[in-house]
Amino acid sequence: MKQTTEAIVLGLRKHSDKMSILHVYSRSEGRLALQVYGVHGKHKVRAAYQPLSIVEITFDMQPTRTMPTLANIDPVFLPEHVYSDIRRQSIALFVTEVLMLTLTHPMEDIATYEFLDDFVHELNDIPEPENMHIKFLLQLTELLGIAQPEELAGSVLPTTPLTRTARQDILRKLCNYYLDHIDTFRLPKSLDILIEVFD
Repeated sequence: MKQTTEAIVLGLRKHSDKMSILHVYSRSEGRLALQVYGVHGKHKVRAAYQPLSIVEITFDMQPTRTMPTLANIDPVFLPEHVYSDIRRQSIALFVTEVLMLTLTHPMEDIATYEFLDDFVHELNDIPEPENMHIKFLLQLTELLGIAQPEELAGSVLPTTPLTRTARQDILRKLCNYYLDHIDTFRLPKSLDILIEVFD
């Protein structure tokens, strides 16, 4: 049975010579992993597989398969400033890795989807994105059902200027807080890259 939904791309991983696995967070199903065959085509289609692209996907759910197969993908919103700016790229990779580690179950959650949709647009449009990953981690705690750390709650806004040292300190505290409160979480591989980009 085929289903169509809007989704936010979390990552594309090569599985074999012929097949890749596309990870998305969808409006109707929550977290999904999809088999993808032949990731080729026009530029706009290839761009649709980039982290944090917002797309419309059609996928085929078959009882005999453990993983649905992607039938079609169409761009809805391609955050081009994210693709072209190393700062935004680094944040996008970090954020999608955090989501892969925390949103692990297929379950409809419109509030989480709309939060992610808003974040993609803000990351693409905000003039200075340096604090966006910190704002993201703070706001995601509520959606994950854990309290914000008391010493940081409400303290960081995207317009708040932070020194390099303060930003790194808050980021590490938040990552350690996630480690303490979420069983599936581990320090993202992209954390060191993110820190280096904003050093």
